[in-house]
Amino acid sequence: MSYAFSTDVPIYLQIMDIFQGDILSGRLARGDQLPSVREVAMEYGVNPNTVQKAFYEMDRMELTKSERTSGRFVIASDELIKSLRAEKSKEALQEFVQKMKSLGIGRDDTLELIEKGWMEE
Repeated sequence: MSYAFSTDVPIYLQIMDIFQGDILSGRLARGDQLPSVREVAMEYGVNPNTVQKAFYEMDRMELTKSERTSGRFVIASDELIKSLRAEKSKEALQEFVQKMKSLGIGRDDTLELIEKGWMEE
């Protein structure tokens, strides 16, 4: 199977984003094992070296840790998760506000749309 990656961002960063999202949302919790490099490469239709680079960067950020014979596990601290959530939410908010401005939607109307959208969830 192949995944529809964006052409304007390196694939390894997009793979990192997928796994970071799983960690930040709680779908992957501290102690959970990640799939192998080979499994991820096959699932997303990418070169294993690309996955390895993404996983290496997540290890470097202390989101995950590779145990030589057991696999790779989530080790992210609560503080790191909180910090990354704040960073990602700020980025998403900036993108959203820019989009609303580009559509000519004002602050009050935007807040009203958010309230309605939140209630529909």
